[in-house]
Amino acid sequence: MRFFLIDRIREMVPGDRAIGVKCWSMDNEIFQDHFPGLPTTPGVLLTESMAQLSGVLIKKSYYKEYGTATKVYPVLSIIQKAKFRSFVRPGDQCVIKAQLISIDRGRGNTKVETFVEDELVCEATLSFIIGMEMDMENNPQIDKIETYFDSISPKIGA
Repeated sequence: MRFFLIDRIREMVPGDRAIGVKCWSMDNEIFQDHFPGLPTTPGVLLTESMAQLSGVLIKKSYYKEYGTATKVYPVLSIIQKAKFRSFVRPGDQCVIKAQLISIDRGRGNTKVETFVEDELVCEATLSFIIGMEMDMENNPQIDKIETYFDSISPKIGA
């Protein structure tokens, strides 16, 4: 994962929902090219921020449902019903709300909405494959990703 696109997880209720925040500051280099004179956050990064929050929710929900004997890693597999309703600009604070739709031992699904000042700016239904620790043995980013999400998450069980 190249970009960490959640600044803080405000609420995490495994098996139910999560709320996270992403602040888009003007010093973010994406605004240099997207677009000169009209800086806007690319939809792919808005989608990735929704996926990152959803991934943490799925992971915590999996542990609640099936235990923590094996580490799991949700990997985005399908983006469904994505809608982008307005621009997200430098200075905007996005509040991202993820709702768990379903989870089993191999898959998880969420409905995610992103708001700026209570205005819905984008939404999607996201599907994930749940990878097991043995599937990720050769991924050098795993420890970095876990440390990051642990640092921005509220302290809760599993």
